[in-house]
Amino acid sequence: MPHKANVINLDCNVPDKKESCVRLASGWQVLITSDEKDDRIDILANKGDITMTVRLTDAGPVISMQGACLELKSTETLTLDAKKIKIKARDEASIESKGTLDIDAADEMEIKSGQDVRVKGKMIHLN
Repeated sequence: MPHKANVINLDCNVPDKKESCVRLASGWQVLITSDEKDDRIDILANKGDITMTVRLTDAGPVISMQGACLELKSTETLTLDAKKIKIKARDEASIESKGTLDIDAADEMEIKSGQDVRVKGKMIHLN
């Protein structure tokens, strides 16, 4: 059954008629802005920091999120499909599979490391 959010204050003192704001009971705010360029929905934390933005542009929606921890969970399949995908980590990165892990490149594959590259396993087949 859907759960309704409790709203304390519908007026976040936004004077422009092209903006509206909903303040939630927890202190979080949802700010909606519309202009000639795009429509935008911002979710602001209690301190006013923007944690999520959805921009509705002519090219389509653009979603930006930031926070201490972001999670995407799926009980079945999670698919990322794009012309380019970049993953960057400032400290470390890992990929873990409880089953098989396939890496398939239709073109050249390059592995770079400032240190040694180690392949661990029982058997390695090179074709």
